[in-house]
Amino acid sequence: MTVVLPLALAWIMFCVGLTLSLKDFRRVLVAPAAVVTGLVLQMLGLPLLALCIIYFLELPSTIAIGLWLLSLSPGGATSNAISQMSGGDAALSISLTAFSSLLIPLTLPLMLPIIMADSAVSLPYEITVMKLCMVTILPVALGMVARSKASLAWSERWVLRLQRSSFAALLITVVVIVLANMQVVAQLWSIAAVASMTLCLSGMLLGYIVSRFWGEIDTMAATFAVEVGIQNAGTAIFVAAVLLQRPDLALTPLLYGILMNVPAFALIIFRQRKRESYA
Repeated sequence: MTVVLPLALAWIMFCVGLTLSLKDFRRVLVAPAAVVTGLVLQMLGLPLLALCIIYFLELPSTIAIGLWLLSLSPGGATSNAISQMSGGDAALSISLTAFSSLLIPLTLPLMLPIIMADSAVSLPYEITVMKLCMVTILPVALGMVARSKASLAWSERWVLRLQRSSFAALLITVVVIVLANMQVVAQLWSIAAVASMTLCLSGMLLGYIVSRFWGEIDTMAATFAVEVGIQNAGTAIFVAAVLLQRPDLALTPLLYGILMNVPAFALIIFRQRKRESYA
């Protein structure tokens, strides 16, 4: 598990890097308000929603910590694809993924103790930052370099296929966690599923509500809804199972990684039908 999960997450982040270029980071200079707003929603708004869910549902500590880890995770290639298919601003979605992936190694260890009061599952900050950088920032950078060096023909042929393989990597992490926690999964399924789905839906709703303050409501609504509501479950699973050595804490993000597809596909179908009705 300590080998498979880091490799799977690193591959997922490498595939994220294949979608990025330096111009995505320059977007903050062109449209800083949209990027900063999206990052605030991701990195502060979603954790606040997680805190509300934890206390309102009175979640057991194992599920609460898993939900908290999930709320601190960055966006991913999945959110970029969903945003594009739902008619959102693909460039903004990719920019938010880029910045959140770079910031998470610094912010996650700082915010983790808010819920994790038990010193038995605490993390040393410097070591945690280094390990997160190794499986997030470094693979993203390598993916960006690979994209910049690749020919146009190679990119058109292979980048999309490699991105799809990131879903297979996430599936591997899911299978590993399930096999390691079969009995616990059966015991915690109900409340963990409710918590993870509530976080996803409330995050999407928060993104939609904030988008109402923008002029281009339609595209901004889809982008913010997806970027706030759809997070990289692989990062949360990695922190729980590898860094904390507590695979039981990975159950909530595990369920989230499966259940988030339901509202995501519902949004895609709704948005596509809406566009067809205006066509």
